Amino acid sequence: MKSGSQRCQRVARELQRRIGLWFVQGGGGERLRAVTLTRVVVSPDLRFARFLFVLEAGTPETPESVKQELVATQGMIRREIGRGWTLRYVPEIRFEYDRELESVRRVDELLRTLKPPQT
Repeated sequence: MKSGSQRCQRVARELQRRIGLWFVQGGGGERLRAVTLTRVVVSPDLRFARFLFVLEAGTPETPESVKQELVATQGMIRREIGRGWTLRYVPEIRFEYDRELESVRRVDELLRTLKPPQT
């Protein structure tokens, strides 16, 4: 079972690398250049992939509007995944906004506002 898990991790890393590079190169359009894939989680049978993303700081787009754009370009993304790979199936894709980074930024802001204790 461990080898299947390692394979899922390898496929997830490669999906993140390839599709992230595709976004940077403008494959998904100008709006998707601000997207950074933080994680990709692949099911054990490699049929489903969940892409977690964040937006660059200062981006005027909302996560919901970007998610809609990602869903609209899903066919192009799956075509890009299928190009040159030897996977039996091109995984179905789901997109989620990664709120973990947002929480980290918020905690960091709160910590910066704290004053050091007076001695």
